[in-house]
Amino acid sequence: MSSRQARGAVAAGHPATAEAGAAILKAGGNAVDAAIAALVTSFTAEPVLTAAGGGGFMLVADSHRQNTLYDGFARMPMGSMPKGIEAELKPIPIDFGDTIQTFHIGQASIGTPSLMSMLFTAHENHGRLPLREVLAPGMDAAKSGIRLNELQASFIELLRPILTDHESGKSLHAPARTGEFSGELWRHGESFRNPDLAHTLDMLLHEGIAEMYQGDLAKEIVKACSPHGLLGMDDMRASQVHIRKPLSTNILGGTMLTNPAPSSGGLLIAFAANLLKHCQILNEAKKLPWPVLMAEALSAASRLRQQGLDAHIHDPGIEKEMLHGTQIEVAVRHIRKRLSGMHNEMPQEPKNRHGSTTHISVIDTDGMAVSMTTSNGEGSGIVVPGTGIHLNNMLGEEDINPLGFHALPGGATLSSMMAPSIFMENGKPSLVLGSGGSNRLRGAILQVLMHHKLLGEHIEQAVQAPRLHNEGNELDIEPGLLGDYERHLLTTLGWSLREWQQQSVYFGGVHAIARRPDGNLHGCGDSRRGGAVAYA
Repeated sequence: MSSRQARGAVAAGHPATAEAGAAILKAGGNAVDAAIAALVTSFTAEPVLTAAGGGGFMLVADSHRQNTLYDGFARMPMGSMPKGIEAELKPIPIDFGDTIQTFHIGQASIGTPSLMSMLFTAHENHGRLPLREVLAPGMDAAKSGIRLNELQASFIELLRPILTDHESGKSLHAPARTGEFSGELWRHGESFRNPDLAHTLDMLLHEGIAEMYQGDLAKEIVKACSPHGLLGMDDMRASQVHIRKPLSTNILGGTMLTNPAPSSGGLLIAFAANLLKHCQILNEAKKLPWPVLMAEALSAASRLRQQGLDAHIHDPGIEKEMLHGTQIEVAVRHIRKRLSGMHNEMPQEPKNRHGSTTHISVIDTDGMAVSMTTSNGEGSGIVVPGTGIHLNNMLGEEDINPLGFHALPGGATLSSMMAPSIFMENGKPSLVLGSGGSNRLRGAILQVLMHHKLLGEHIEQAVQAPRLHNEGNELDIEPGLLGDYERHLLTTLGWSLREWQQQSVYFGGVHAIARRPDGNLHGCGDSRRGGAVAYA
């Protein structure tokens, strides 16, 4: 079916994920139903990018112009380690070929696994089809398996040291053909399956989601985090989902809705977008190439984070303060000084080369839109026995714990870079997008937004266009973005250029759907992360 005939569309990180959502749309479900079906299928299709033991965010813009952000991300446990018992936070080096990065796993890396509560809550508030029908594609996928493509198999192999650290992790990520663990994990072309998860989902349909957070399943989750972890029954019994008003910023002739504080990704995108808007006057005067302005805007957002945003992200009014005209003008002046050669310092942020995150975008026939980004971190390596639930390692992720591990007070929401976003025009969603990729995802989202809405590119062209990313004074650049003049300007500004030979998963994975004024839908799954689009 062509996009012009479509009544709905799903863009996601795997063909099976997108097709599961589209099947629900065809069956009469709405965008929330489709997003849930797609995500539960992704537990099997994209098994080390998201999981039932993780967290995430769902942004909903419905047909009644009611916009809601469901925050189902991890929270800092309220408990503390008993005297004499050491927290288990294991450093695990992962070899990326060109660099080695250390992640932290184990019992003390596990934050609240709030994702499933978010799905059930959103379905209760918005869903149209019965939940059993919505979960059916994901349950079937977990039972029967989904063939691993080359990309997903490479993720499993990359994270081998984490997935094989604990016996429960080995049992999930090694196929039955090996008998006792022999070092062989699921490989490209084999069908990854998780029948225990299918049984768990079936149980939750019968018992209700309270079973996972208050019942025997909750006790098993806590047991898997003991005695060297922080997660306790008080954390499981506490409210798992915060319903927030989306961050809203007026740019490019419309309104961008995105993830609000205490997450920082949406705020940093809004800051950089507003800075680019103010820099248009500067650009007219200097005739600066677009890649140079984008690099400077992304660097300004990194500087904002370095200069105190992380420490104050939970403060009331932080969004208004950071997006105030005065704050933007300070950043504009700083760019002017850099262009005149007066400043050359570069901000540095915590790194995460993998970015175990995936995204789903949906628009349905009634105009409801859903943008949902989820993650399991790299995973703690611990799977709750008999459940198929791989628990997250959010408390061991440096980039979402910039103040230090276990530094937040109990019950506080961790600040995520995830930024599911919806661009509104005339009160209706015209672009739904989001990305995986840790601290690269905000730049990926911003660049796609600008290519599509400012430069007028078709959504597929905008998604596949070459990108750049800043790390300190180093600028990673995909091929085809720079000419000799741009290289000269960036080098003069103090950037050290790393020009890649091909597009890479490193630069995020933006899965997006655009709606034209005539209602015509066009979607694109980012090829960098195996993305796909399916129409209903």
